[in-house]
Amino acid sequence: MRKLFVLLICILSPVTLWATELPALFDVTGVAHDDVLNLRESPDSTSEVLGSLAFNDRKIEVVDLSENNKWGLVNFREASGWISMRYMTIVPAEGWFMSSAKLVCTGTEPFWDMTVNAPNEGQMSFSSMSGETASDYSVEWHGGQAGRLNNTIGLGGRRSDNVGSFSAVIRRDSCHDGMSDMNFGLAIDLFLHESGEPAGYEGCCSLSP
Repeated sequence: MRKLFVLLICILSPVTLWATELPALFDVTGVAHDDVLNLRESPDSTSEVLGSLAFNDRKIEVVDLSENNKWGLVNFREASGWISMRYMTIVPAEGWFMSSAKLVCTGTEPFWDMTVNAPNEGQMSFSSMSGETASDYSVEWHGGQAGRLNNTIGLGGRRSDNVGSFSAVIRRDSCHDGMSDMNFGLAIDLFLHESGEPAGYEGCCSLSP
């Protein structure tokens, strides 16, 4: 009985780990070289096929799991679909909540983009359709929220020309960009502190490969 219990723990623990780390990057594994991994409309092997991943696709972001943990939700061509987690292996890397994680965030009203640690670690870059040029910031502080380990982080820093700063809260939460049918696993509240009142933005984030 004890051996059976240990075996069950070994089988189930990786799935539990995935659930606590999502969103996370995964590699496609175990698919034959002449085959593909189907992306389906719902977490069911009989549902409609929306597309496919190659047998050697790498660093695919999985944002959520089905109730039975057997299917993962991924974004594909401005939409989302489900893939079998049987053929996915998590990429050994630090989680999205770590200070070195590469993140890409976007929002609307106005349209804006933000990158963290991409391409350079320790740097945040922000651009908006309402602005003329992108602004670069150094990330000077980063930390999690007490009591919500790996669920909410805060970060901030100063602009490269020292005439402004930024602060942001990123939390693990279902998020939609309002422009597509994609699903994201991270939501962000961003504030740019320039002259006068801080400008606030909200949007969604994903892990950058």
